[in-house]
Amino acid sequence: MEKAALPQQQDPVEASTPVARVMIADDNLNHVTTTAMLLETEGYAVLALPSGITLLEQVATFRPDVVILDIGMPVLTGYDVARALRKSSDSADVLLIAVTSYNTQTDKFLSKLAGFDYHLAKPVDPNSLSAIIRDYLAGNRPVRIRVIPEHDIPR
Repeated sequence: MEKAALPQQQDPVEASTPVARVMIADDNLNHVTTTAMLLETEGYAVLALPSGITLLEQVATFRPDVVILDIGMPVLTGYDVARALRKSSDSADVLLIAVTSYNTQTDKFLSKLAGFDYHLAKPVDPNSLSAIIRDYLAGNRPVRIRVIPEHDIPR
């Protein structure tokens, strides 16, 4: 008697995680590498970069769904990069997550003004980060504030 072949089981991560492209910029090599490895194990295509400048140079080519930034990077801060991403048609609608050690109420307010959707404290809980990305990809979009420059306000 021949045994029936067992059906191939699909990896639960691949079955439940939508494919997404994630860019990470952080001048802390350990953090950017660890975060990239975590997200890659969940099935995401990840591009890990050492600075906001290199992220901005590659965003149009990589076309991310999600961008994770440190705030305290040299030359261009995460705030600078977030503002640039929100102004660009290539990245205006991406999910922007700050993962930073800058965690005062003022820092969180400045993140919102720069265009970040979430502000997470280092060390970030990997489950929280993963849940935020999964929710976003499932269609649960964060409420964004829009800052109108003073010269654009009608008088």
